[in-house]
Amino acid sequence: MTSWHGHVFGVTAEPASLSLEDTREAQAADDSFQPVNQALADGVKPSQDGLRDYSEEARILFAEWDSLVLEDSVLYRRYHYPDGTTRYLQVVSPAKLRHPYIERMHADLGHFGRTKTCLALARRAYFPGWRSLTGLVVHNCVTCNMHQRSHQKPRQANLKPMREFCPMAVIHANLVGPLPEGKNSRNQRGFQYILSVVDSAHSSQNS
Repeated sequence: MTSWHGHVFGVTAEPASLSLEDTREAQAADDSFQPVNQALADGVKPSQDGLRDYSEEARILFAEWDSLVLEDSVLYRRYHYPDGTTRYLQVVSPAKLRHPYIERMHADLGHFGRTKTCLALARRAYFPGWRSLTGLVVHNCVTCNMHQRSHQKPRQANLKPMREFCPMAVIHANLVGPLPEGKNSRNQRGFQYILSVVDSAHSSQNS
């Protein structure tokens, strides 16, 4: 338990796959966290003019100044419901750890939907844009997407006789994804979909 100005806050239990040591090191190496942690350690908040020198994320964190706590060189955010019934500390996650942590937590929780995953994350961690990133991770979860597709009855269009049978008269296309991010032969990343196109007049397929 942590005391702050007469209020007692419970530090959330360290969830599976979240290491406070890794968080401490990642925060120390993150350019947006360094000035915030140092200012908290010194007990001096930068002036409005001084904030212009920092990154956008650092400015967002400084805007949370009254809710931030530095414990054992780890940055936390104090959180409590409006009625004050529940108080706890959220680990402020640096950019390096956010995506992999949400993925592991989502899997550990049993692949909850967006709303429940967001609620679970809010009890453990905080970072600017946390809700949007959590929703994106859940939306792109391969396991969830495969499960949803397996429970959907495939839709089949009405069959019609082919009036023409010549190259490029009729083509068939299929889009698969999203898949785990991959890269091409030029080492370019960000590819998560496969588009396959088949010409009815040929046996070849292009992807």
